[in-house]
Amino acid sequence: MPLTVSTLFNFTETPFRLKLLAGKQGLSKTVSWIYYTEDPSTIEFIRGGELAVTTCLNIERRKQNEGLSPEQSSTAFLKEFIDCLINHNASGFIINVGKYITTIPHAVLDYCDENNFPLFSMPWEIHTIDLFQEMGNMITVDNLNSQSVENFFYRAIFEKEKFFPEQIENTNFHNAKSFSVALLNMNEDLFDNDIEQIKRYVKFYLNPKMNIPQNDYCCFIHNHKVIYIIKNDDQAFVKELSSVTSNDRYFAKTKFSISDSCSNVNDIKEMFNHAKIAMDLCTADSKICRYEDLGIYKILLDVKNKKVLEQFYRSTLGKLETIETEKRKDYLKTLSLYLKLGGNIQAVSEENYTHRNTVLYRLQRIEELLDIDLSDGDTRCLLQIAIYIMKLVEK
Repeated sequence: MPLTVSTLFNFTETPFRLKLLAGKQGLSKTVSWIYYTEDPSTIEFIRGGELAVTTCLNIERRKQNEGLSPEQSSTAFLKEFIDCLINHNASGFIINVGKYITTIPHAVLDYCDENNFPLFSMPWEIHTIDLFQEMGNMITVDNLNSQSVENFFYRAIFEKEKFFPEQIENTNFHNAKSFSVALLNMNEDLFDNDIEQIKRYVKFYLNPKMNIPQNDYCCFIHNHKVIYIIKNDDQAFVKELSSVTSNDRYFAKTKFSISDSCSNVNDIKEMFNHAKIAMDLCTADSKICRYEDLGIYKILLDVKNKKVLEQFYRSTLGKLETIETEKRKDYLKTLSLYLKLGGNIQAVSEENYTHRNTVLYRLQRIEELLDIDLSDGDTRCLLQIAIYIMKLVEK
């Protein structure tokens, strides 16, 4: 899974004498690459997730041009640098101290703490090229491992003929006791964007906000949905995903679904289908769509021979197909409300914004067309099941 700033720091702290100065709360940010820069104006070219490194080569020029005190100049220069990095979703900042800058102003440290932006120092005598090589190798290897895990689960869902379940032993999911699938819808305004840019946003900006270990889930994008494969505790994951998406600029108004769980990796495709069905069937105002809340739909979905469902619907409500489309829709809506509201004509009238006499007329015509008695409890039960089947087929 993507390396975090914390992981890279732990591996390189001693050999490169890195020192964490501020921004401890941001150590969980993921790192896409190591990026060298001396000019804040070049930061617009980064894609997100980069761990930036500078020697502050241009700080002397700032002092000469603005006539500020050394501390004022350093503070202004570094704050501008850090602002640019934060705005472009960089993961942290390493300053090579000793030649162009010797100390980091307290105001800058406080600023990084306020923004949860990791700031490190590295002694001048340490060669930045050595740091780049070490971190670059770590990131490259980790990216290959992450891609391998994503490919494994992609094949489990979409390419069964290429899926070999025993390969899970080569992933961080090898000891998983259960698997769940969550789907996060993408807003339509994201569809025209570069898919690689969206992937980077999810991977290096959205996901790191969740207080969930990176190794406890896998994430990839397919067909305008972010797909999460969750290891073990899906309830904690759902809580975190709901929290971070609620205030996100792209995903605040989108809904997501969660499947039930399985203990066998061979059932991942079925979990994906469950999450997809939950997404399709949940109400428009639902933020979280849970498969476990689908009620009778879960039973209907488990019917292997779908022709049985079709035949049941046709034998129960099929005769309504003989009337014109718009009138049939009105009849079905009235019938659905009638069953839902326990046969309360007045409630149906108010809910459907329809005169009471119109409701009575439609129900009478339904009885005639279907040759049924709506006052019979068993008949109502069969009609309700048929309506569920109709909605399921529509979705």
